[in-house]
Amino acid sequence: MTNHFILRVGNGENFVKGSVFSLWACKSTNKSFLSNVKEGDKLWFVRKKQQNIDTNTGKIIAVATFVSKNKRETGPLISLTPDNEQLGWKDAEKYDIELHYTQLYNLSNCNLYIGKKGQNNIMDYDKITCLVNLRVEYEYIVKYSNVVKDKMVI
Repeated sequence: MTNHFILRVGNGENFVKGSVFSLWACKSTNKSFLSNVKEGDKLWFVRKKQQNIDTNTGKIIAVATFVSKNKRETGPLISLTPDNEQLGWKDAEKYDIELHYTQLYNLSNCNLYIGKKGQNNIMDYDKITCLVNLRVEYEYIVKYSNVVKDKMVI
């Protein structure tokens, strides 16, 4: 069975910049997620509520299919993986695991919200109450949308 995970991406700016590389990152302290995520699982990217714009909490801005994860290898002399500067990321030094994905769908123009506040950066969809049935919604997204070819724009 395909798992669905919800990943909070702050205001979404770093996520958009990382979309060029089909890459997001998380902390290695997300042990439950890192031990359970597998190739083919769905990653739902959610940004925080923007005042006077969003009608609810947790706007879904994208969904993608998980491919792989690896440790970020960035150093003062040489980096084996893209560093924050190359990615254009701000305040991301604490994220030490790269998440690679494919089949990114831009949902920023859709009014899809999870409606859940919280501190968890990564949530297992099956363990929370959500305003949207992500499994059903995903089928419609694939049927009626196109995969992002380049950088995502929100």
